[in-house]
Amino acid sequence: MEIIHTIEVRELVELQKKDAVMDARAAIAAGVPVKISALNAAFEEKKRSMSAAREALLALQVKKKDCELKIAEADEGIRKHQRELNLVKDNNAFKALLSEIENDKKNKDELETSVLFLLEEIDKASVQDKAIREEVKKIEETLRAEVAALAAAAKEIADGLEAAKADRAAAAAALNPELLEKYENIRANKNGLAVAAVHEDPASGKLSCGGCHMSLTPQKTLDVKKNGAFAVCPDCRRLMYLERTVYPELSPSAPPAEK
Repeated sequence: MEIIHTIEVRELVELQKKDAVMDARAAIAAGVPVKISALNAAFEEKKRSMSAAREALLALQVKKKDCELKIAEADEGIRKHQRELNLVKDNNAFKALLSEIENDKKNKDELETSVLFLLEEIDKASVQDKAIREEVKKIEETLRAEVAALAAAAKEIADGLEAAKADRAAAAAALNPELLEKYENIRANKNGLAVAAVHEDPASGKLSCGGCHMSLTPQKTLDVKKNGAFAVCPDCRRLMYLERTVYPELSPSAPPAEK
């Protein structure tokens, strides 16, 4: 059947509009947990960066401490060998001790150079560690506020949906059962859109289905302009209507509907 006659055109159009609003709100509510999860994931990633920065700082500090211990060991070796110099009588042993002292001093110099380098690196790492900790703190504060706002919005939507469901149920119950069944079947197979307002090109005046956007034939254009009827789209099988036909009060200058 390419045209469906009913005195409940406007009522079914209104039901579709209610359903469209409810579907949109439900989609927003369903997206809230996803948004919260994404926010938490981004925060956890930033916390991992903070932990990595802290570990890098601690590793540098440990390395510096190790160098300082080795410097102390080198100092002790120098003092020990210097004491031994006063005790040896053999020239070769004396030269060997001097060589040991020089090696200890060389090692100490290299270690002290390493400590200076590490101090610079520690300063940089400390600045980075402090900066990222402050950033994480700010992100956490923002996260809490955003999550709270999202949760509040989700609750508001959920509360509104409950009221809308009751209103929708009453509107559906008032419709002819056969018409309602046809509507529900089409809606289930067409992503929630069973009743589509046709689009009228302002330049050419040509009409197209608001669901699949296919242009209407001249006969289908006449059908959709009729009062008390839905034209069935030959392509997507949705029920089509013309806004100015269903709601003539919104376009008082529009031509009268076809009888």
